[in-house]
Amino acid sequence: MHARRFVAKMLAVVLVLGLLAACAPAAAPTGAPAELTKPPVTAATAAPAEAKTPAAKKYPPIVVAIWSGPEHDNLVKTAAEYEKATGNKVTIEEIARESYHDKLTAVFLAGSGDYDVAYVSADWTPEWVKAETLMPFDTFISDKAVASPTLNLDLLRPGVDSLTFDGKVYGYPSEGDTAWLFYRKDLFEAKGLAVPQTWDEFLAAAQALNNPPDLYGALIGAKPDEAAWDFMHYFYAFGGQVVDKNWKVTVNNEAGVRALTFYSELLTKYKVVPPDVATYGYNEILTALQEGKVAMGIEWMAATQDLQDCSKSPKVCKDGQPQLEYTLVPGLKGADGKVSRGQGASQWGWVIPKATKNAEAAYKFVEWLTSHDGAKIWALNGGIPSNTEALADPDVVAKVPQFKLLAEAMPYRHLFPNTTVTTDMWNAFNDAINQTVAGAKTPQQALDEAAAKMTEALAKGGYTK
Repeated sequence: MHARRFVAKMLAVVLVLGLLAACAPAAAPTGAPAELTKPPVTAATAAPAEAKTPAAKKYPPIVVAIWSGPEHDNLVKTAAEYEKATGNKVTIEEIARESYHDKLTAVFLAGSGDYDVAYVSADWTPEWVKAETLMPFDTFISDKAVASPTLNLDLLRPGVDSLTFDGKVYGYPSEGDTAWLFYRKDLFEAKGLAVPQTWDEFLAAAQALNNPPDLYGALIGAKPDEAAWDFMHYFYAFGGQVVDKNWKVTVNNEAGVRALTFYSELLTKYKVVPPDVATYGYNEILTALQEGKVAMGIEWMAATQDLQDCSKSPKVCKDGQPQLEYTLVPGLKGADGKVSRGQGASQWGWVIPKATKNAEAAYKFVEWLTSHDGAKIWALNGGIPSNTEALADPDVVAKVPQFKLLAEAMPYRHLFPNTTVTTDMWNAFNDAINQTVAGAKTPQQALDEAAAKMTEALAKGGYTK
């Protein structure tokens, strides 16, 4: 299954989320080095202070495409605030989630001007950039009469990097997320256990709390079409890398094999996870945590509100207080005693079709929507801002406390390489994980086969010879 199909399912459960933003990390937060997938932006990252602020300028109406669900509802509310602030009209067109990607692709490739802005998953953009159907933002960014004096792309990293190709920015980010290690505070306290910071501590805690079939110490989710979404947090935390600087696939190196061995042995060797985890995906992990069947597990941040809401998760509450707390995904302790971390992520954003007849108006809306003011409104309405300032805004943090931890997690956040053949690469990686957990192949064998398929895909895509 294409990665976006799970994202659709996952985001559909989002009611009120929060987060994304981060201090720019020292290294590229992606599966591939930044110099390969998204070189540093060379366009100006901030308009000069003397630039004319175009906030009061009147623009023609624009149409924004977005899929149905909470993101649509949020955009309707947020766009209303933009209209109120600027007097510029924004029409929101809602499209069914199951047909959304195909509808956008058809419209873009046809050169239709139906939409001026579209909400997209970052992994969709390479195919559209290659087809020259998206408009780069660089002209606007460097134009003193258009870009806001407060524009600073550093506040949008690392998300904006996933929408940058060949040095050109093709979108501004939103709805970037990651996962937490959720753990039962009451069970840990009863056993006198510390919250795991490393994988050794994670395993030790899982073994100490394991009491099947009533309670399992931990949880994984290796469902056939969702396995990679769960395993990626282990993979990056163990130092895994999808490709090297020359686009050589490295999922089957020592770090990758070690990660998958640990992951699969939680079931096959240590037996600290439910026996049917090869059928678990986002929803099954969420349910197991809510039902109190496991002491801890890694789950996407989208689940945080439900897991800490005693009306939705009463079995893991005590005296009206949630007992499921969350923290960073564990890492590896080095010789210096420091813990190195890494965890997976997904990323969405706003793009402008090249066929738009209202390019500047479209840009100004996207710029505002991802600025501190727009991103703050987006967050308070239940979205995930990708602007660091909005993330740190006291009002936002007060409403969505996990934003504070996400700011800490952002330097460790990794995105799968964003290419025109990402779907083929992802499917091969995903299959390797499911097959290993299901006992069909060893970690080395499964990852070797995945690496071969991923290498072939990259060659077909023109990334390697």
